[in-house]
Amino acid sequence: MKEIERKFLLTTMPDITLQSTTCIRQGYISKSRDSVEIRLRQKGDAFFMTFKRGQGLVREEAEIKIDEADFNHLWPLTQDRRVEKQRSKAILENGLTAEIDEFSGSLSGLLLCEVEFDDETQARAFVPPQWFGVDVTEDGRYKNKSLAENDRPSSSA
Repeated sequence: MKEIERKFLLTTMPDITLQSTTCIRQGYISKSRDSVEIRLRQKGDAFFMTFKRGQGLVREEAEIKIDEADFNHLWPLTQDRRVEKQRSKAILENGLTAEIDEFSGSLSGLLLCEVEFDDETQARAFVPPQWFGVDVTEDGRYKNKSLAENDRPSSSA
């Protein structure tokens, strides 16, 4: 399965109607030098293990739901490679969904917005609203795995 998404750096939380907000904590079993990203995620009361490969606009992704006991058993493997955030969803004028991540902890104040697409043509043709800010889709420093390992990028995108 492919994930096709663009990511944007926000300077402030937009004044828009939010559909939902969920607390997320995620940690990475794999390290930065590994070619496949293995992630554990708790999203509300649901638990997942995700495998991702690739970088930028299009990546391969497979996600499986796991139970809380398995999550808790594996969670220590993510030590020093974790992020926590609140994810809010908003429907854009074109019907697409924007997912706004507001990070906490050492990443407090960092705001990223992601939009997923059905295909690459739709992704490349997407004209973001003005409040989106800089497109960081191809900037590996803003991948959640990189943020979990390296903290906030030292310079703006």
